[in-house]
Amino acid sequence: MPIDLFNQLTAEDQQHPIFQMMLREPYGPEREVLNQWAEGFEDRDGKFVKEFQKTFESSFWELYLHAALKAWGLSIDLRHHAPDFLVGGPIPFCLEATIANPPAGGQPAYGFSHVKPPADFTVFNIESTLRICNSFDKKVKKYRDQYSKLAHVKDKPFVIGIASFDRPHAHFAAGRPILAALYGLYHDEAATMATDTHVPSYNVSAAPKNENTNIEVGLFCDDSYPEVSAVVYSSLATWGKVRALADNPDAMTAYTTLHPNPGKLIPAVRAALKRDYSEHLMDGLFVLHNPFAKYPIPRGFLGHPRLCEVIVADDGELLMDAPDDFLLLRLLNSFIPAQ
Repeated sequence: MPIDLFNQLTAEDQQHPIFQMMLREPYGPEREVLNQWAEGFEDRDGKFVKEFQKTFESSFWELYLHAALKAWGLSIDLRHHAPDFLVGGPIPFCLEATIANPPAGGQPAYGFSHVKPPADFTVFNIESTLRICNSFDKKVKKYRDQYSKLAHVKDKPFVIGIASFDRPHAHFAAGRPILAALYGLYHDEAATMATDTHVPSYNVSAAPKNENTNIEVGLFCDDSYPEVSAVVYSSLATWGKVRALADNPDAMTAYTTLHPNPGKLIPAVRAALKRDYSEHLMDGLFVLHNPFAKYPIPRGFLGHPRLCEVIVADDGELLMDAPDDFLLLRLLNSFIPAQ
């Protein structure tokens, strides 16, 4: 039975602000995008719709991954309650969804002023990396304690899907924190000079949690996590993605996007109004492989012309296969006519 995301099952005072906004009349095209993502999805524990309406982001990310699996042309076996997705096809695998949440007491990834971006991107990137590592560790522990004992999980690749919702402007993280978390590749914003042609980068093995504690990064740099075959990651699978995909050409929204600009420090910048803007579901998505995986996902199996696939070559070099106009960042400015 199809799920009804917008049949209100929660009291208004318990609803997430973005869910409440989506109920308004102008956002019918955006609701249709999410309904399309949800086609074929099942609320197996009877809690999904309520969680979508109350907390939104983790359920939203699960719907996005469901849509991505369909875009990859992969079948989904919904007979089992866990992990989130048992994926069929020529190489069956399991996919578990999680998000990087704010730290205890931290400001959420919504309801903030768009005027002021992060003041210190070094701190921003480090904190984002730590939140990703935290989410990754929790899912690995769950796999080791629970999922690995399930008959339908044994001897299959295990993939973790991670999205960044850990702070205001979380989408500014782009690929910086996931590359640091998994491969120890740190981009040093503070060391960047105006005359540089790229942001300096180097390898690190830990990131400072506080003045007394460091957290291990470079999770895919040795065989500590052989059960994790790959990570699927995005900082741009957000409300902005839904608005970008919605068939709503009359929306008074201006899009500014950033893309790679080889040999230059400043990325290529594009601007368009909604009626002239297009974006693919997979734009901004990363697939990052673990070279030490016990059950590896073959290169290209989760490939797509619009995403970035990351592998480690035999000599240790990090190889990124992405379109020349890969989506690094998307910014929206919406205009509300005066009454």
